[in-house]
Amino acid sequence: MKLMTYNILNGGEAGLDLVIDIVKKESPDYLTINEANAFSDKNNKLLKEFADRTGFKYYELGISGEYDYHVAALSRYPLKHVQKPQPLMRACVISLIETALGKISVASLHLTPYTEDRRLPEMDLILSYQRTFKNKILMGDMNSLSPNDDYNPDIVASFNDIQTKKFTTDGKLRFDVIGKILSNGYIDSAVKLRKNKERTAPTAINEFSAHSDMRLDYVFISESLAPYLLEYKVVKNDRTEKASDHYPVIVELQK
Repeated sequence: MKLMTYNILNGGEAGLDLVIDIVKKESPDYLTINEANAFSDKNNKLLKEFADRTGFKYYELGISGEYDYHVAALSRYPLKHVQKPQPLMRACVISLIETALGKISVASLHLTPYTEDRRLPEMDLILSYQRTFKNKILMGDMNSLSPNDDYNPDIVASFNDIQTKKFTTDGKLRFDVIGKILSNGYIDSAVKLRKNKERTAPTAINEFSAHSDMRLDYVFISESLAPYLLEYKVVKNDRTEKASDHYPVIVELQK
């Protein structure tokens, strides 16, 4: 089972055809798209076209609570028991799928970019929806830093105003959101495979300097799925360098 999460930057404004080509090449079984802007327009016209061109039969769209930053979940497995937690400043789609690994609850999410204090209740809400499931996955742009990634505290001195509000309080880096996920029994797939030094943003087209060589896109799995974790990679090549300000992340689970 191959998972992919990808923040495509304002609905793929740098080139949606390029994003589609990247997805087709990686051919995931379950895909999370963050910033699926305009995917809801004209009765989900763009969402349906994207699904058709990338070969996904099943899909759902979580509507952003602010602006147009929707979240799309696309799957080769039927999506059952679909839930869309609110209120969120961005969005989340939680679906139950049946796989060779058993039933899995998959949350495709995008947390608010503003502050860690605003992200914490969003994470609490999403975690509450998955609490009863044994097998579960959290994937998406979490706009938060991991305590396992060894950021130099001095990086704060180089932050602009956006980064300062987003990642710090009183001049210190915050790791509360990722810490909360880990304390609820989830495994960071990148850390598990010792790949967490691979940053997921920014790419060469980063426009607003909201990132500074960081890992913001994650795939967390429950302890029950950890024995099946086969691969983790951040897809970096000429195409992903130009398609978005984030790189896509791939995780593969295999029985």
